[in-house]
Amino acid sequence: MTITRLSETKKGRFAIFADGEFLFSVHKDIFLGRPELALGKKLPVEVLEEIRQEDEAWSCKEKALTLLEYASQSSGRLAEKLRQHYPPEVVEATVERLAGLGLLDDLDYGRRLAADLIHLRKYSLGGVRQALYQRRLDREIIDQVMEELEDTDQVGPILDLIQKKYRSKLQAPQGRQKVAAALQRRGYAWEDIRTALDRFAEDGEDEYDERDD
Repeated sequence: MTITRLSETKKGRFAIFADGEFLFSVHKDIFLGRPELALGKKLPVEVLEEIRQEDEAWSCKEKALTLLEYASQSSGRLAEKLRQHYPPEVVEATVERLAGLGLLDDLDYGRRLAADLIHLRKYSLGGVRQALYQRRLDREIIDQVMEELEDTDQVGPILDLIQKKYRSKLQAPQGRQKVAAALQRRGYAWEDIRTALDRFAEDGEDEYDERDD
């Protein structure tokens, strides 16, 4: 095929025309790195397809970096988003490359996310596991993160939730049962819930009022 026209688009890409028909557009850096893209040049279809695929890989990488700049991502979640725009094989190669460069680290991501959920949002361990799963982390990563959290105190966060969210509900009829059910729905274990409720009742509300002052 013969290159018959080259034109820069409004987005700064270069449109490639061969034999009078539009083929595709490429990023400026791809265009500058391909001297064979010149008017009058005859190129095999295989070479043109190679250039198109190179641009597609470049575009996928740039999209991935933009997503990572906006917010941390797991490999699985990033791939899920990229597959909305690019072929699976291009996405897989991009994710592997970024992981190899240290820009994706699922274990570190899982650890940081778990810590934030527990300490800032008062998630139960069960809730943390579910959140990690929803972030498309591999089961092996999730299991390792959860194993490291086995000894994490859950009674303290439950006491904080009781004081800030459920304290008034304890005064209602069957309040203890209703609060316990609400905490179980959050993923907390019954033994930890019972310990926290007993401690809250034994220590009295005055102690927790003082903690809030």
